[in-house]
Amino acid sequence: MIAIMCALRQEISPLLSCMNVSKKFEIDETLFFQGDLNGQPLTIVQGGIGRENAIKATRCLLESAKVDLLISSGVAGGIRQGLKVGDLVVAERVAYSKQSDFDVEDLQLESDYVCNQKVVKLSRRLSGDLELKLHVGNILTVDKVINKASTKKNIGDHNPFLAVEMEGSAIAEVALENEVPFAAVRAISDDVDDDLHLDYDKILSNEGKVKVSGIALEVLKNPKKLAALKRLNKQTKNAAKSLAYFMPKLIPLIK
Repeated sequence: MIAIMCALRQEISPLLSCMNVSKKFEIDETLFFQGDLNGQPLTIVQGGIGRENAIKATRCLLESAKVDLLISSGVAGGIRQGLKVGDLVVAERVAYSKQSDFDVEDLQLESDYVCNQKVVKLSRRLSGDLELKLHVGNILTVDKVINKASTKKNIGDHNPFLAVEMEGSAIAEVALENEVPFAAVRAISDDVDDDLHLDYDKILSNEGKVKVSGIALEVLKNPKKLAALKRLNKQTKNAAKSLAYFMPKLIPLIK
């Protein structure tokens, strides 16, 4: 069975519409959707935002089901010129840094995981026939949202990464500990020139969930942030649609 792990319902909703869902259940606040995609058994997991949630959800998944391939998916921030909203990034490697300051040239990595080469090769083969742009390269996992364009640009200028996100390396760590092949496919929700204009430390809970009250307070303090929030929401939906377009093409090829 193939399993796809995402952080948020907004990321998985378009994917769910592509598959036949036969069972939905929850284990320890982790949502599972089981079924098939074009006859291929598939489980989609909504694990929550951030490293700790990703570790918990991945362990929960691997304790409850036999998984032949685990794919970390969802949205990511582009950190190189040439990556646009809706583009896909298929990872060759996923690395993790727990730094809090990324406005420096030196990047300290805690771990670095090689992704499943079969998925990379199949994705390259598909890329020429896609109606969107697919990039193959490295993805960086961090512990906080990189919301400044200048910071994203600095990371991309000095390091061999195409995008940043918050769960991939944690999923890879647990998968490879359990000898489960791992891959990562992300869609760009904000590019290197996008300032997000939101303080995510205030709108994300310790459990990695979006706090509606935190968003409301941010908007009340600065009504201009509402426009930024709407724009990011639209871009996230576009990115999620890209994943829903690509996964039904990729998954049937994985034997």
